Amino acid sequence: MFAHSWARALLVLVLLATFAGSVLVVRARLLQPRREAELGGLRLRLERAVWMHEPTDHGDAASLPSSEGAPKPGQRRLSVTLTLFNPGRTPRDFAPRELFLAESSEGTVWAPTLEGSTAFTLRPAELLPVTLSFDVPPTPEALRLEWRRGVERALLFSTQRPQGAAPPRAPVARWPRLVEGLPQGDAVAGSALYRGRLACISCHGNPAEPDSPRLGPSLGDFARVGATRVAGQSAAQYAYESLLDPNAFIAPECSGQAPCSRPSIMPLYGEVLSQQEMADLISYLVGSRAEE
Repeated sequence: MFAHSWARALLVLVLLATFAGSVLVVRARLLQPRREAELGGLRLRLERAVWMHEPTDHGDAASLPSSEGAPKPGQRRLSVTLTLFNPGRTPRDFAPRELFLAESSEGTVWAPTLEGSTAFTLRPAELLPVTLSFDVPPTPEALRLEWRRGVERALLFSTQRPQGAAPPRAPVARWPRLVEGLPQGDAVAGSALYRGRLACISCHGNPAEPDSPRLGPSLGDFARVGATRVAGQSAAQYAYESLLDPNAFIAPECSGQAPCSRPSIMPLYGEVLSQQEMADLISYLVGSRAEE
């Protein structure tokens, strides 16, 4: 009788331990970074996360004019590309501020920048790409990108803000030799990149306004001027090679007719752009006109 009771008690303890262990495993899994998650009737996939250099890839080599779309001095921009899908039969709302970047210990939280922060609705079976940016001041803390939807939440990935300018690296080999090898570009999407996430306007100014504040060479009338830079190169090919390797040819004149810096302070955009984004940006530069 005693042996039977002892065996039953032991079985209960084993079951309780197993249950407790299962709970710990479930909690551990919930805290693990996930590139894909489904919350509140929407599915999200994290496609890419890239830290832009500071500020916008220039390290401490330049003091950029303050302009709309650029990170504030001292901030570093994290650009996040997501894919959202509505698998249900009813429309679902999504607010970009459902995603946030948080410090691991201090609890400081950063919401996406104002650009692209408007809520929108996904229809049933609709799939949408979304790009969000987070501008982060200096912090040594580990950072978490989280998605919170109602009472549900998911950790998408962990990262750490780079503390200094990244050393230059050679362009990656995935790029075709000629600009014609890129996809068809979309000038409207390129304009959004120029004025938004890449903040090119903070250095090169507005192509439609020759006197706008700028640090680098003006890109107004680029279709004509760009074709004169390197013998035998079209404006599009010149833009392409300059974006991949800014030191391949340095423009003779920057802001105030002063010589451009050597080496170039322009970033290696081949490290942060997709082929489609590269094509879009070049399409905008070559097609930019004064009447914009």
